[in-house]
Amino acid sequence: MSADKGGEYLIKGKITINVDRNKAKYIEKHRDLLERELNVKITVDPTGAVTIEPKENTTLEQIMKAKEVIEAINYGFDINTALELKKSNYVLMVVDLRDYIDKDKINHLIRIKGRLIGEEGKARKTIEELSGAKVVISDKAVAIIGEYENAKAAREAIEMLILGRQHATVYRRLQSWRREMRRRKLEELISGQSIFREDLGIDWRDVIGGEEF
Repeated sequence: MSADKGGEYLIKGKITINVDRNKAKYIEKHRDLLERELNVKITVDPTGAVTIEPKENTTLEQIMKAKEVIEAINYGFDINTALELKKSNYVLMVVDLRDYIDKDKINHLIRIKGRLIGEEGKARKTIEELSGAKVVISDKAVAIIGEYENAKAAREAIEMLILGRQHATVYRRLQSWRREMRRRKLEELISGQSIFREDLGIDWRDVIGGEEF
């Protein structure tokens, strides 16, 4: 590993990730796009081993992002959603369902997944809509992609459902969180643009008071 002029580190090694064979075929199908977008070289073995190697100008951050993208695809995200992880403010969060399984209860994992998915996928879709994050439920884990605060809100909602909280309670908490986030963003916008000045005697709270966000 060596430092470039900008202070970033170029990585000389490689990373191998074992993925589902069907996911390996998907990665191979989109390999050219992934290599171009991630600035790495990708080799896919039919057995499911995906090897990520740096190019001459690949940084450590880029190769770690590439690792995250491949892991996201393995969890079940499509390539476009997985590539969102290139953005500095996007994260991949994973909830391992095995951490919550009562091994003495038959089909406990199936029941947990049923709660998270909901009838016709309603629970998962609602969490996505309210949090603004993307959620995939795989065999033994739940994976989330989104901006940090959004992904964190989705993860907390998922953990609440796993622990047995009512869906309506979880949705209300997400709605409250979303209103608060919108209020913060509006406050930051107003502060940044200096629209409401003290010399005008206008308080932004008087303008938005009582409205739902």
